[in-house]
Amino acid sequence: MMPWQRMETLGTIATIEHIIRKFRELIDTDSSIPPELRRALHDTLDEHLFEAKRRVLLRVH
Repeated sequence: MMPWQRMETLGTIATIEHIIRKFRELIDTDSSIPPELRRALHDTLDEHLFEAKRRVLLRVH
């Protein structure tokens, strides 16, 4: 992978992680979300984060 591709890939992954982190903050600060649903939402975000990173990395190869 060329240096500019690596930087673009890392930037894209950082952006995705930032968005997921903001969703986590929303989930954690909303007192109307029960703890068991909160855990399920975090698990779902983990799955989406993993899949998004995988797609970004596959796109550059």
